[in-house]
Amino acid sequence: MLRGASLISLVAGVIVVIAIAYAVRLSLDPRHYFFYEAADRTTWVYRPGHVAFVCAIMLAEAALVWGVFLQPRPALWLRCAIGLGILGPWTLLATSVFMHAPGYVLFHHLWAWSLVGLLTLAASGSGGWLVYRRLRRAMTGAFDQPR
Repeated sequence: MLRGASLISLVAGVIVVIAIAYAVRLSLDPRHYFFYEAADRTTWVYRPGHVAFVCAIMLAEAALVWGVFLQPRPALWLRCAIGLGILGPWTLLATSVFMHAPGYVLFHHLWAWSLVGLLTLAASGSGGWLVYRRLRRAMTGAFDQPR
């Protein structure tokens, strides 16, 4: 039977594989590409190098988030803040160009922003819980006592 971290890792790994497989599926369909004229679709050429590059970026982003959640120290809110410090600016930069982008690139944009949202939610929850505990200790006078 799998335990906590192993089960979370397995589920996260399956989600990453499904997301990358979906991006590859989107890249194989010419309907997800922009063409000025319908006749241009007949000359469409599949470029696997760019698809592999986008999938590798998706994998690297997932590995960053995975690393944030699996490390035992420091506090979760701090790890999420560090992860957001890396992934946030990258996502802003990577998603600034979207006009006429293929479907798999737009899916990457959705993927990256969902990871930023996940880190933000985790940082808010962990930070909020920390503030709640500190305020509760301050109101009960527990600051004078050792933990």
